[in-house]
Amino acid sequence: MEVFAARLRVLLGIILLSCIQSVVNENVDINTLSRIQRFFHNNYENGQYGVAINVPKEQCQSGFKPSTNNFLLKDKSENVKPFIQPDSKYVYRGTELIAAGRHKEAHSEYLLMNPPKTSALSNLLNKKKDGCVVFYTLLSPCVDKCLNSDVVIEGLKELKAYQGIKAFAYTHIYENDQNNKDLHTKLKKISDRVPLYRCNQQGCIFCAGPGSKKVTKACYKN
Repeated sequence: MEVFAARLRVLLGIILLSCIQSVVNENVDINTLSRIQRFFHNNYENGQYGVAINVPKEQCQSGFKPSTNNFLLKDKSENVKPFIQPDSKYVYRGTELIAAGRHKEAHSEYLLMNPPKTSALSNLLNKKKDGCVVFYTLLSPCVDKCLNSDVVIEGLKELKAYQGIKAFAYTHIYENDQNNKDLHTKLKKISDRVPLYRCNQQGCIFCAGPGSKKVTKACYKN
C-alpha cells in the first residue's frame, strides 16, 4: 500500500510539473501576433518607437482579432502618441501598455527597460503574472549600444523570468546594423531568453527561441 501511495505521489508530481511547463512554455500564436503588430502600426506608430503590452493570455492565442473595441481599451492612441515624438526621452506608462520613442542618446528599448528592476517594463510585468507580454520595436535593437547594454540585458532577463506567454518582435533592421556580419549572433542575445519574431504588414516569422541553435536568416537579412 505504501509503495502504491509513493508511486501515486510521483505520478501526480509528474502531471503537475507537465501542466506547469505547458503554461510556461506556451508561445504566442504567430497569426495573432501578426494582427497585434498591425494594431500597433495603425494606432501608435509615430516614427521609431517601442511598445510592450501585458494583456490576458487569451488575447495572444489563436483566433483573437484585436480592435479598438476589444484591445488595450485604456491605452488609447491619442494618449500614447504624444510620448512617441522625435528625440523624446518621455515614456508612456499605461494600464496594459508602455511606449517610448527614439532619442539620439537612448533608444526606445533602453528607455522602457531603464532603470533595471524598477523600469516601466518591470512595473508592467508585475501587473499580471500569467498573461501575455509582447515587446515590439519598429527597428531591431542596435548592436553597439542596446545589445551590449547591461540595462537591456537585464530587461531581457526580466522577460525571460515572466511566467506567462512572451514574445519579442521587430520589423526593420536598424540602419547601422544592416551590413553587420555578426548581427545574427547579437540577436541570439534576445532569442536565448525570449522567443524572437520579425513582423511586417504581411505577417510574422519565427526567428529563434530559447534552445534554438541559430537565428532564421530572414530575420537578419533584408
